[in-house]
Amino acid sequence: MKIGRFANPLSVPTRFAPLLTLLSGQGLSAGLGLIYGKLTALYISPDVWGEYSLLLAGMTFVHSLLVTPTIQSFKSALGQFSHTTAVRFYGQLLLALFTILLPLVALLAGLYFRNSLFGLVWLAAVGQGFYQLGTDYRNAQGQHRSFARLQMGYAAGMLVSFGGLVIGLHQYTTTGLWQSMALVNGLFALLSVIPLYKLIRHTPSPLPNRPQLVQSYRCYVTPLFGMALCAWLLNYADRYLIRLYLTDADVGQYAMGYSLGAKLLLLSTPLLAFLSPRLLALRRDNQPVSMVNALVFRYLRHYMPGAGLACLSFFLGRNLIGMLLLSDQYEQAMAVAPIVATGYLFLTSIHLLELKWYAFGQTRYILWHTLSGVVVNLAFNVLLIPRLGIAGAAWATMIGYAAQFAIAYWLFRRPETVRIQPATALSHLTP
Repeated sequence: MKIGRFANPLSVPTRFAPLLTLLSGQGLSAGLGLIYGKLTALYISPDVWGEYSLLLAGMTFVHSLLVTPTIQSFKSALGQFSHTTAVRFYGQLLLALFTILLPLVALLAGLYFRNSLFGLVWLAAVGQGFYQLGTDYRNAQGQHRSFARLQMGYAAGMLVSFGGLVIGLHQYTTTGLWQSMALVNGLFALLSVIPLYKLIRHTPSPLPNRPQLVQSYRCYVTPLFGMALCAWLLNYADRYLIRLYLTDADVGQYAMGYSLGAKLLLLSTPLLAFLSPRLLALRRDNQPVSMVNALVFRYLRHYMPGAGLACLSFFLGRNLIGMLLLSDQYEQAMAVAPIVATGYLFLTSIHLLELKWYAFGQTRYILWHTLSGVVVNLAFNVLLIPRLGIAGAAWATMIGYAAQFAIAYWLFRRPETVRIQPATALSHLTP
């Protein structure tokens, strides 16, 4: 006998089929990403990688502050408005950001640094934003095969572009790296948004419920702007502190080791993509938040021991892993990679908890735990980098994320975050 769709979301025998699809896609993407990392370690010097990483951190800051909160709001709006209405409104909103604001940011940065690379950085940012819009739409709709195919194609595109533009043309420079990224991001932006354009091309404009969309967007993203700034500080400020105390080459060593340690995200990304549409559907069907908590904790209890074992294996086999995935010129990077991976054990666990807050519009809790992580992270970075160098930055990352997880877990279990009445807690998000 078939039960209600969400009365018991874990009782369907084929419930893991989408997760297996995501895992297989992520596995292939991970393999291609590791090959890409190996090639960069072989052909790109630490000082060039350091300069590239600092520019990437700047692009990520603007993207995290303006684009990511907008796309998170878009996914939430899919549960409140018709899909064609939400896609058209948020597509127009992103287009306005990229057309008006981000070119101004790129121009000012280029004039300040006297560097034409910011044109390529802007192109890469635009492509990244629309690519993320298309992939997140598929994720929110539970289109796991399409979502996985886009991810695999993107990873393959980065590898082919690096091989052709950087290695093939001997462009072992920051410019070569940004040309490669801008090309791939632009191509996959088109592949991502063409189906969305087909969906909305017959939608009337102006939209009939634009005021409700604007109000929903404003209420949803206001806490996320502060959270985005804090999240960027957690992930990227250490690179600028390393540059302040040390050199571009040290930034490159740290960025390479950080990138390798952050590969722990590969374990959580399929799980996040699997759970996200289910939590959004629970909200859409006005299911109690307690059901969401039970679902999240069920997977968190399985994820943390498995990811912890992966971190332990990484630490014990770090020398062999370094020989396989990096090169001799990045020997220092292997001192920080296992430490960063342990930090990402806590960060990815936080991401699982955050799924509920994103789905139910409780974004203020994300801001609170992120603020606490920033304070701890920056304090230990300032304390440890002058004494331990890039290893100090890695330890600060791990300590900061561990403290942040403890606070996020406490917030998740607080009674007021469990007993939420839709009529009050969601009224500011419901048109």
